[in-house]
Amino acid sequence: MAESYISELLPSKYRKRHQFMLYLYDILVDILVKADKYQLSNLSFEFTNKVDDKIDLFDELERQRDVEISEIVFIPHIFFSILRDLNYYLFESLSCIERGKVTVAFSLARKPFQDNLFYLSWMLVRPHEFIEKVQYGSPEEYDVSDLKSKKEMVINLFSKVKELVQSEDNLLDFSKELINPELLYDIVYNRKSENSLTSVFDRSIHLVTRNKNYPTEKRNLNFIFSDDKIWDDFWQLFYEKIPYILIYLVEVAIAIFEKYFGIDSEIVTLNRYIRNLKIVFALSREKNKELESIFDLLFSSDNLSMVCEECRKPHEFNTILVKELKEDYLYTCQSCGFIERLGQYYVSDELLSNKRKILIDNLNDENWKLV
Repeated sequence: MAESYISELLPSKYRKRHQFMLYLYDILVDILVKADKYQLSNLSFEFTNKVDDKIDLFDELERQRDVEISEIVFIPHIFFSILRDLNYYLFESLSCIERGKVTVAFSLARKPFQDNLFYLSWMLVRPHEFIEKVQYGSPEEYDVSDLKSKKEMVINLFSKVKELVQSEDNLLDFSKELINPELLYDIVYNRKSENSLTSVFDRSIHLVTRNKNYPTEKRNLNFIFSDDKIWDDFWQLFYEKIPYILIYLVEVAIAIFEKYFGIDSEIVTLNRYIRNLKIVFALSREKNKELESIFDLLFSSDNLSMVCEECRKPHEFNTILVKELKEDYLYTCQSCGFIERLGQYYVSDELLSNKRKILIDNLNDENWKLV
């Protein structure tokens, strides 16, 4: 059986959650791999009337500022760019926390979980407003440093996200229980909250903090003179809080991906089932026989078809393979021995190969409309 490698420096009590976070990270990476492979940022334009060949399309979009057209044109590119930036920081953060570099891990986690997370949420919930500010406004209008202090606005944003990412049938959908907008705001942004990560984020970056909620003590420097007990406490804090934030972030990213690339409901449901089952296995302390039987049913040849990336032969969902899928995040091709990662978004090549196209009504040269 394939088995994930985790540094021996990581205490065994954190291993299960660390593997789970790597699984979620892999899903985000897989979305970017698909974006590059199928050139998902690209878009072809068709017009109802002949267009002057001398017109620069993007200059014209800038002039007209039609947010409906701009949403379709720009959001996929912005989404993949934000996601790529997020993954760079997230991977290094996970690598550092695995090896006990606690303050560095928190320093690197700050940007993806405070900045990138906010923009992805905004992009999903209010895409027209997002495009209007980011594409056509000034940086002061979309600076997260100012916006994150507006507590009611951010909580409302997270609440709308929760509504959008929840399954309509609620079957095996744990987002309703795991995503708490008020708690998420407190953990990520609220400097006054006792359970906030803001103090750790700031103190991991600065040797001296003067914020009244977590000032540096006299004759001290942040984390410089910490003992093993303090390091262990913050190690515990990372694995207590970060997985839940990452679950939210992954659901947001997947919702954007599914929205703009026309993923059909059956594929959406299948991928949600896989994620939610792995969530339960990772976060629960006891085995659940009923959920294990659902997992066995899900990964059967009648419900899912998967092809080996190396030899291109279909996987046979026998007892050994399903056991790997349940207990780890790697699985082995029974035909050629190639080891693959479970952290993927399962969708057919045919669907993603269909190039994005839009039709624009340009009868009025001054006011194009999306058809």
